[in-house]
Amino acid sequence: MSYHKENLRDKLVEIAWDICNAESWQNVNMRKVAKKAKVSTTAFYRHFEKKDDLKAELMRKGYEIINQGRNADTFAGWGADYIRFGLEYPHIYDLMFGNIDFDMSIYPDLQALHNSAFDEMHLALKPFMPDAAERDIRIKAVNIWTSIHGLVGLLRREVSQGSTPEELKWIENNLEDYLKMTTFR
Repeated sequence: MSYHKENLRDKLVEIAWDICNAESWQNVNMRKVAKKAKVSTTAFYRHFEKKDDLKAELMRKGYEIINQGRNADTFAGWGADYIRFGLEYPHIYDLMFGNIDFDMSIYPDLQALHNSAFDEMHLALKPFMPDAAERDIRIKAVNIWTSIHGLVGLLRREVSQGSTPEELKWIENNLEDYLKMTTFR
């Protein structure tokens, strides 16, 4: 199947996403992506100057999916969607949040997407803490943010090892209820 120039970039991102999601970012390389797209690596480099540009595109797509979850009706619903993303796309999640060798400041729009996930959560907390100082709201947001990321890690590890304790099974199957119990409704 051949691709027109105008949609080749999207096709390359889609192929890289599929490889990363199924295997990991470490298994994404230009030759593999180009081969699956049935184009030369030269064609690949017409769309991505360097591998970090492709990495940025995958991260951007991940943040866009997470940010769509912010349309949930409740704070707990938003948090549950965020956790589900981490469970459904574990390698993409790792790329987005565990990637310390990536300078996001080179991609300001990506940095803005990254920041908006936290900023929206911070704003969503304000109605629950109407008399709290701004600093206290931000600290609570950091606490919830780290708890959500920690829960994703715990659930992923336990599921991958096949020995999920009953309470974690309950949490995974009742994310909204768990978040209502531990954060805000």
